[in-house]
Amino acid sequence: MTFDQLKHFSTVAKTQSFTVAAHELFLSISALSQSISSLETELGLMLFKRSRSGAHLTAEGALLIEKAEEIMKMTKEFQTFAQAQTEKLQGHLRISTIPGPSNALLAAVFSFKKEHPNVSIELQELGPKEITEKLINEEMDVGMLVVGPSSEVNEDKFHFEPLLEGYMVAGVQAHSTLAEKPFISKKDLSRYPIILYQDAYLNQTIKQLLDNNSQRNLVVKTNHTNAITQWVSSGNAITIGLDYSFQHIDGITGVKIQELKEERVHYGWVHLKKKHINRLTDIFLETLNQEINKLIAQSNEM
Repeated sequence: MTFDQLKHFSTVAKTQSFTVAAHELFLSISALSQSISSLETELGLMLFKRSRSGAHLTAEGALLIEKAEEIMKMTKEFQTFAQAQTEKLQGHLRISTIPGPSNALLAAVFSFKKEHPNVSIELQELGPKEITEKLINEEMDVGMLVVGPSSEVNEDKFHFEPLLEGYMVAGVQAHSTLAEKPFISKKDLSRYPIILYQDAYLNQTIKQLLDNNSQRNLVVKTNHTNAITQWVSSGNAITIGLDYSFQHIDGITGVKIQELKEERVHYGWVHLKKKHINRLTDIFLETLNQEINKLIAQSNEM
């Protein structure tokens, strides 16, 4: 049994497809199938039920996948620790992000910088279109995006790894009457000035909620996050964003939107498939994942 076989097992389980998993792993379908079959022979049991609808874990496979993920995580942590003992990380890390759960991202940057002082970090706040363009042009190493039903990543060019699952909510003044509501409706939104970050996904979201006339009369778009925070916290406008974005901003509360309460979105990192993830980026993403887990734990305690 090898680490690669465990990775193959994990990827097929996640994608429920040998074809999709082979594409993600840059393997031929036959090579992946042979790897899984060899692992099944060694273990003496079937891990997957194969059918036209895909590859689904058997009862035994479902029991083993959690242990496989645990072994992979421990192995990766061991490798990272061992490498850190033998050499100091150096280089330049380029990250682009949409405005989102910035507390976790900034915490990861500071933690990573403290651990690896010889690495310089460039952090740019951009819209999703600019982020993907810079990744294609190899001007950035990794990007942070929100992906939802109306905004998907081109899977042929990019790999997207979700870190947070959440909802699009209205950001309102913390002590306003709107903050006391369990939900805000389209009708509520049409009564207030709205200030939005200039973002393709948010533009699409507001089109779902307001007619063209209301958009012209109510919506202001800007790339200045400080202006958005100031306007909303002072009660001059409301905004829309990912629920996690408003959890640690003084004076602003996130309230679910009635028409979007079932529409889940994901915040995560995106990387150009054809470009290998270097060690610098890989270690940073591990740090980011740790900070995201802390954010989720804090949210669950609230």
